[in-house]
Amino acid sequence: MNKTILWLSSLLIAAMPFTAAAQSNIRSAFDAIIKCPEATITDSHSLDKNPQTNVKTGQSDIYNFVLPADKMKLVKNVLSAFEKDSEKAYSINKGKYNPRESEIALAVGDGSGSGVTINDEESTYEYALFLAPASEDPSGVYRYAYAISYNEKGGKIRGKLIVTYALTLSQRQKIGRERQYSLLRDLSNNTMVIDTTDASQQQSWFDTLMSYFQTMTQANSQTRIALATKAHKLILNVSKYPDVTEAEKNTVREILKSMISDSKYSESVLNELLNQCLVNLK
Repeated sequence: MNKTILWLSSLLIAAMPFTAAAQSNIRSAFDAIIKCPEATITDSHSLDKNPQTNVKTGQSDIYNFVLPADKMKLVKNVLSAFEKDSEKAYSINKGKYNPRESEIALAVGDGSGSGVTINDEESTYEYALFLAPASEDPSGVYRYAYAISYNEKGGKIRGKLIVTYALTLSQRQKIGRERQYSLLRDLSNNTMVIDTTDASQQQSWFDTLMSYFQTMTQANSQTRIALATKAHKLILNVSKYPDVTEAEKNTVREILKSMISDSKYSESVLNELLNQCLVNLK
């Protein structure tokens, strides 16, 4: 890593709004890897602000690193730092990559994007969540996430250090529910909910999906799974409906995102079906 990149990386991490009481150990351990002369660092950063108030609404800082294997102590120091700062965290998670598990991504901002994936192939990972300080977020709805993922192979340690700033999960779920209910209320003024067992033969692609989603809001778990299965099949066959517009697809995407983040639809089979609906909506 040349001196210019080292200086820029040091400047960027120094500008991160860590609080001395909460994440000082994590900051120091991250900084040690970034400043290591033998480290190769590739970093990327994003920052979003409310255009009216200039208040930060989202942030991500990602440092991809490569270290020689004999520098594993630097990685171990990061793991130790998570332990030292754990009392201030409201959530700490760790694990190893498992191909049978879903992707784990840290949200950025309002969570509408894809986030930053941490459980990369063959990686070991750990992340912690801390509420943003009251001086920065008096409303208490934002959090910072800190993460490391890494693997050692071929005499090299490859990994990444991550910091993201986003609404807390409960706040994202609340906004998602409000958005979902608002969309469904607007649609209910123009769409009549009919018998879903024969909906595809009586309604358009879009109206049929809306009837499924509306019915799911009050249905039991078994019925929701059945309706999600129907929705998935309908989405897979979207090419058979040439009149479907991009606006309709975007509306369905937003509803699916809201449902996926809503604890009401968190049952594993149901949530996976909704995720597949979103993934397959081309």
